[in-house]
Amino acid sequence: MRKVLVCLAPLLLAATILCGCSVSEMSTLRELSRPYTGEYECEKLTYAGRDLLGDYEYIRLTLEYGDEAALQWRDLTGGEGGFALSYEAEIEEGRITFFSGKHKRTFPLEEGTLCVRLILCGKLLYAEFAA
Repeated sequence: MRKVLVCLAPLLLAATILCGCSVSEMSTLRELSRPYTGEYECEKLTYAGRDLLGDYEYIRLTLEYGDEAALQWRDLTGGEGGFALSYEAEIEEGRITFFSGKHKRTFPLEEGTLCVRLILCGKLLYAEFAA
């Protein structure tokens, strides 16, 4: 066992040196691991105070590693839809900004829950997506 460790230590050191990365250039471990990526399920959806979630089989938001996102849904009548977005996460500030064409919207991300608040036609659309 000791011989294995003696052989492995120089190999690990060499791999660290030769990988071309310096620790000072690396971001925080939290950013590198990107704990916010994954699939978020819509748990609350209201428009003008009216609950709309019961009209859907599912509404999902997927955040991928390449700063790409997808919103997908299926209603109870079998209708499906979705669209792609790009996003930028600012975890230290607790927010995610989504981009679609020339439009951008920023929403809070707290404790694994993304809260969406939008004014549409003068009425509030509110959605909560949880990981």
